[in-house]
Amino acid sequence: MSNETPTHEKPRCRYCDKILHGRAGKIFCNVDCKNNYNSRIRSVDRAEENKRFPDVIKTIKNNYRVLKQYRLNNLKEGEIRHIRKDELRRLGFDHRFCTGAALEGGREMWKCCFEFCWKEDMNWLTFKIDPDLNTRYNY
Repeated sequence: MSNETPTHEKPRCRYCDKILHGRAGKIFCNVDCKNNYNSRIRSVDRAEENKRFPDVIKTIKNNYRVLKQYRLNNLKEGEIRHIRKDELRRLGFDHRFCTGAALEGGREMWKCCFEFCWKEDMNWLTFKIDPDLNTRYNY
């Protein structure tokens, strides 16, 4: 018969691997480790999700980021801003991808990327803010 006592593995923090003290069933040494662990899990999940996103969704997200750089959300109701197509294109904006479109006044086609709406001219895009236009769906 052996005199050795069985060594029980001390529980360790799932994030930093420190030995845990305190109540049974504890899995993190502190709130920071718990938050960092869960944040890492979510970021891995998001990375997987982003791999499966179609390129259309990625392009729309990029369009939105580009338009936010222009502070278009500061436009007042009825105010418009003209931006050259090639300037936006250089930043990665692709005017073919949008979240909605509507005919305004029965003649002008306005495309939207969420609340940012634009109509196309030869070399220019004319922008305005109209969250309702994106949801009208009257082509």
